[in-house]
Amino acid sequence: MNTMAGNMWIASFPKSGNTWTRAFLANYLFGGKDPISINDMDKHCAHDADVRYYEPFLEGDIQSLPAEAVYAVRPQVHRSMAEQADESTLVKIHNRKADYLGVPTITMDATAGAIYIVRNPLDTVVSYANHTGQSIDHASKAMASPDLIAPSSKNLIVTDLGSWSDHVRTWVNSKGVYMILVHYEAMIQNPEKTFESLISFLRVPFDEKKFQRSIEFSSFKELSAQEKETGFLEQPPNSTGNFFRSGKMGSWRDVLNKDQVEFNLRTHSDMMRRMGYLDGSGRPTV
Repeated sequence: MNTMAGNMWIASFPKSGNTWTRAFLANYLFGGKDPISINDMDKHCAHDADVRYYEPFLEGDIQSLPAEAVYAVRPQVHRSMAEQADESTLVKIHNRKADYLGVPTITMDATAGAIYIVRNPLDTVVSYANHTGQSIDHASKAMASPDLIAPSSKNLIVTDLGSWSDHVRTWVNSKGVYMILVHYEAMIQNPEKTFESLISFLRVPFDEKKFQRSIEFSSFKELSAQEKETGFLEQPPNSTGNFFRSGKMGSWRDVLNKDQVEFNLRTHSDMMRRMGYLDGSGRPTV
């Protein structure tokens, strides 16, 4: 893919455009004349929390092991992922970039770089509530919690999320990591420019025909049509509605009440302002 060996983290808080980004990259880097199935993306992009990557390094049923034991082998897992390709390995990750249970959530000596995707938290909370089967109020409080985790399941180990603001801060403040920051809203407003910047960042040759085909194959229309036809294996069982719900920005204006808006603004105003989601007067920009 590029000249650097190691894991290329595709990182984000949940429901921020990670799947869309992976769909585009999978189709551009590995696709052909037909769209890659959303249920085959794991063949082209590893998942940091997938238990299958941890099983070779642990004895017994992972679900019965303490989280400390599972996290202790993360460095080995990450190095193993990095060795899957001569160049970079794409790896989906929702962890914040920090230490969890005494172990760094990413292993620096197995890291080539990171694509960090950020989305307006007012829109994120609407999608996150749908994704987790929670009310808006509960999702808002969850996204404000410094101790937020995505608990382990049959197929995934526990993920350390932290609050939305802390998640963004830990990634964008990273030092010594080759990184590009991508706004979900830019992906909607100008997907061509945004995805072209990813190709440049990854240092892969640009092919106009392949590029336009990958834009089409990763469009919301295509992804939602695939989900309708085959379902999406990454969708949690307790979610409500479709995984690919609306693909719009600013939908929070039709969903959140005044108290919910004020709570999220009060909680995340500093990082929202830094990411361009608030103007100088503290009003939402999108």
